[in-house]
Amino acid sequence: MYEPPLKLQTPDLERFYPNSLLETGWDILPFWVMRMAMLGVKLTGTMPFPEVYCHGLVRDKEGRKMSKSLGNVINPMDVIQSITLDELNARLKEGNLDAKEVERATKDQRKTFPHGIPQCGTDALRFTLCNYTSGGRDANLDVERVHGYRQWANKVR
Repeated sequence: MYEPPLKLQTPDLERFYPNSLLETGWDILPFWVMRMAMLGVKLTGTMPFPEVYCHGLVRDKEGRKMSKSLGNVINPMDVIQSITLDELNARLKEGNLDAKEVERATKDQRKTFPHGIPQCGTDALRFTLCNYTSGGRDANLDVERVHGYRQWANKVR
């Protein structure tokens, strides 16, 4: 029988380890999930989770993975409540993006959201995301589609 090198029995470890399920995006399986599994077995002798549920990713309109380093992340609250183009551009400068990346992301935002992001509401965003799940693994989030579902939902009411 394998004997783990450390005796880590703390109340928190007894309560929360192992867990029953890990929910994650498929893109980080080799980077984080396998490391968590190997380190968990090495330190405790037990797998940290018996099952891994992999879901699709939410990508931008062009299919690029949303990433802070690319400056193409869309905050769901901005889709729900609305945001101006100037406010979107200002957020790029709050992070630690390189000046060239800020310039590129600002240009992309001007192209993608020339008038900012309109207020779409929670229901329209939820409906859009649910609608994407039936088509395949990843979702290319298009705010215009969310806004269209908002207008559709208003007609149904």
